[in-house]
Amino acid sequence: MITGLLQNSNVRQALTYGSALGLTKGISFIMVPVFTRYLEPADYGRLDILQTLADLLSIVIGMGLADTLFRFSGGAETPEEQKREAAEIFGFAVIVSILSTVVAQLAAPVITKLLPGNIELLQVRLILGSLSLSAMVLVPLAWMRMRDRASLFCLTSGGRVVAQAGLAAILLSVGFGVTGVLVAGFFTACVMATILAIAQFRATGIRFSLSALRRHGAYGGPLVFAGMAGFVLGSFDRILLADAVGTAEMAEYALAAKFGLITGVLVQPFDMWWMPRRFGVLKASDGYDQSARAVALGFTIALVAALCVAIGGPSVVRLLTPESYHGAAIYIPWLACLAALHSATSMVNVGCYMQKTTAWPLIIDSSAALVAFVGYLILIPLFGGMGAVQATTIALGMRFFATFLVSQHYVKLPHQIYRLGCLTVISIVIVAMSTTGTLDLLESALAATAATGTLAAFAIWFQLIPGPFTGKLAEKST
Repeated sequence: MITGLLQNSNVRQALTYGSALGLTKGISFIMVPVFTRYLEPADYGRLDILQTLADLLSIVIGMGLADTLFRFSGGAETPEEQKREAAEIFGFAVIVSILSTVVAQLAAPVITKLLPGNIELLQVRLILGSLSLSAMVLVPLAWMRMRDRASLFCLTSGGRVVAQAGLAAILLSVGFGVTGVLVAGFFTACVMATILAIAQFRATGIRFSLSALRRHGAYGGPLVFAGMAGFVLGSFDRILLADAVGTAEMAEYALAAKFGLITGVLVQPFDMWWMPRRFGVLKASDGYDQSARAVALGFTIALVAALCVAIGGPSVVRLLTPESYHGAAIYIPWLACLAALHSATSMVNVGCYMQKTTAWPLIIDSSAALVAFVGYLILIPLFGGMGAVQATTIALGMRFFATFLVSQHYVKLPHQIYRLGCLTVISIVIVAMSTTGTLDLLESALAATAATGTLAAFAIWFQLIPGPFTGKLAEKST
């Protein structure tokens, strides 16, 4: 069976994405001791505040362009129609990049005054400059994924990360601090946007159409606000933490969040393969069954990934970072679980995204963001970082169940709810047990191996990852 899976082109693409993500995130992982060596916790906290700003503005500047491309170009009937849709979306991306550059630089002084942590104007200008180019990067990368150009996608994105990390390390070593990291990001963003824009123009051309803008805007516009709500759920807690406990203490939580997000990274190869195909698979005669099996597989991968990070992450932090950062270890297991919950929500949302507009994701995510915001205001002053964890758990749990119910109303997939629920409970019990003691690196590796092996065995026993699944799904999705 394993040989058959590896011979399948779709599985090879997923493995290619996984290898590149392993490279890029591995480099990010290697950069953790570099950052913590050259940056004091307060500076690391300032860098995270700037990254949090980037998380928010990238949602606005991105305008839901990748999802819009998947929905309209990916759902087109002919190659010519696919290219026309892509050219129109790319034209919109160029306009967005130009306008956002002008507006962001004009607004930089005001933004600098609003941010906590005594951040410099030059630092804000640099990160805003990098972000303004993101729309011109997103569309070409999404086009590569949709056209099954996994190797080219991975070479491009991986090359950017390698260049940015290398340049940042050099600038940090000669004393440029946070500003050096941002200069490295701005330089690589300019190079990346130029190369990808030329490649996209050669592949599809560029078109400007008001009618297409209205059609795509009706779909992608609500995604911007839904994304902003997602920002509140995923990053806004750090801004409140910085104001409540200071940037130095907030740096521990920020570092833990980076480790927790490794869960999402481990799930991402599956997402990159499955998400562009999910609408097409539903059109097959047994498309609903295939989709439900895909969700079960992705859900299992997310739980296994969360276990690996929850058990192994704390000991890695203690090994790689100075003692002033070791407080991050307490948060990692819970943030890993929250990352898995976020991934699970994206796997069950196909019914919400099958409509002509994306109003439901906006309503659900905005409601969850409001709950999170109120929770942060109440719980962070009382419990600090753990208060942020508690508020996020409540909001993300609400978001998952609401997304699942609405999606099932429009596209009733035959999910194995009882078995997936049992697997989730087993995972939570294992994570809770893993937080009761301090393990060294070898003990963590052994514990993570045993835990993930146990969970995988239960998944097979529950028939959540049946043998014939991958071949059937891949065959139908080509």
